Amino acid sequence: MRQNSIIPTGRASLNRKRIAALPRRSLRPGRNATKAEVSVVDPGETPFVVKDTASRSWAVRTLLGPWQLNREERAYRILAGTPGIPRLIGRPDRQSLALEYIPGRSLDTLRPGEVDGAFFDRLDNLLEMMHARGIAHGDLHHRDILLDAMGNPFVVDFATSLEAGAGANPLRRMLFKQMVKADLRSVAKLRQRLAPGSARALPARPFLYRVGVRLRKTFIQAPRSRDH
Repeated sequence: MRQNSIIPTGRASLNRKRIAALPRRSLRPGRNATKAEVSVVDPGETPFVVKDTASRSWAVRTLLGPWQLNREERAYRILAGTPGIPRLIGRPDRQSLALEYIPGRSLDTLRPGEVDGAFFDRLDNLLEMMHARGIAHGDLHHRDILLDAMGNPFVVDFATSLEAGAGANPLRRMLFKQMVKADLRSVAKLRQRLAPGSARALPARPFLYRVGVRLRKTFIQAPRSRDH
């Protein structure tokens, strides 16, 4: 198990005022206005990551942001102790989440050949452990997968994840299975791109995701093309 001297957990010891007084650097500004800003905070011992929606619009910081961070916090708690999943440190407040910092590179910074098939085999094993614990990521991109200094994969950003434990209702189980298939397809596509010599057959896109693509093309991309 990873041993880190991270600041104590809990709302009483980890709060916005304390974090604001510490040196930090931006790690990811957020892909769009609905996403949290991600920064690395250095308390002088072991750095940690903070995801923060406080600077976003009222709707995001008050409604969408806390809802996404709640989902993410639940996923990290369920996956606690799983190799390849950063450790949850705590919730400074409703608008933020603190996590273990994993030094490394996200897959969007890599070129073909910089990782091999063995890396993706380990990533497949990590997904299998995640899914066995009842967590599906559902929106797994190259930005959400890290390569650490030892060559191991880490999965991050569970804001859109779904939990389906033993008592999940049929609808949740169906959605979970669709998201599991989406996770496996995402990793297979990344394997094809970054480790082409180890490529395997690409799983079909899950039904609900095919519907989503069709709706997006019909109602978002089509109007844009007509405007131009």
